[in-house]
Amino acid sequence: MKKIKNYLLSLFAATLVITLFPLSVNADQDLNDEVVVLDVQGNNEVAFVEPTVLTNVTDKNPNEIEEVQYLLSYDKVTGAQSTRMLEPNETIESLDTISPMAQGAVAYSVLLTPIDGAAEANITFRINGFIGSKPNRIDLTYTLFRGIQRGTTGTSVGGCTASVQGILNVKEGKTVVCTKKISQTGYYFGEVKLNMKSALGISMGTDSSQTRQILTNKNATVYPFHYDPYSNKTMEEPARADWARTTSVAWTSDDRYKYIKEYSEKFPNNGWNWSGNVTHTHHVRPRNLGGTNAFNNIIPIPARVHESIVSPWFVGY
Repeated sequence: MKKIKNYLLSLFAATLVITLFPLSVNADQDLNDEVVVLDVQGNNEVAFVEPTVLTNVTDKNPNEIEEVQYLLSYDKVTGAQSTRMLEPNETIESLDTISPMAQGAVAYSVLLTPIDGAAEANITFRINGFIGSKPNRIDLTYTLFRGIQRGTTGTSVGGCTASVQGILNVKEGKTVVCTKKISQTGYYFGEVKLNMKSALGISMGTDSSQTRQILTNKNATVYPFHYDPYSNKTMEEPARADWARTTSVAWTSDDRYKYIKEYSEKFPNNGWNWSGNVTHTHHVRPRNLGGTNAFNNIIPIPARVHESIVSPWFVGY
């Protein structure tokens, strides 16, 4: 009996060592954490679910680069789990209401960051804190999706897998980044799937979450945000990411004059300087992408913004 007991103890110790010390690690390593990041490919489609609600003028930029925070709660006894999105002002201290005897939770965030001009985007996963028992290992699967329209399905353009692991448990604040190429204009969003495991490799909870959805051109430049305070109108983003280039409709000085006249009648005493080259009239859907000279397709815009930001974005469309 004693030999059997010693054998079982040795087997448990060997299993623990193997679990705690994986064979493959990269340079992103310290005394408490080990990370492995590998490229993976996929062809699946996923529907995008908008994680935030825009409520006022200052929040109307749908392409704001912001992280989305989640809380995954799990019960070690029953195996039940639940996920909810956290409000920006919620902290791990304010969430510490779960009994550590049977339950636990992990607060984490995901973020999509296009790299302007580099034709790449980063999907970032960060551990913000734990409640109750901590996992020894978190396996991650990242996927970058490209959609043709906002809020619809996206097609995978590739992804990565990663494993975050600690000697005793995973460390708070650990961040892992997956970088993928962008080659087409699209509504991009990242999906991160995670599987939390104990020291014995037993799953403690799984989850799937999405970043915000960001419109970029083929250079990974985010669609610019412009707001006209006099008409209370925002420069709308393209309805689709696959507009075909066409022959431009004519836009003459007489057309510009008629637009300025109508605009000034609708919004008298506006602050735009229409003389010289100070204020441009921008076609929200460009004329070489199927846009017309209709009043509602045009918005006043500072010349410097038009020339240095908006027009270059559409060159990369």
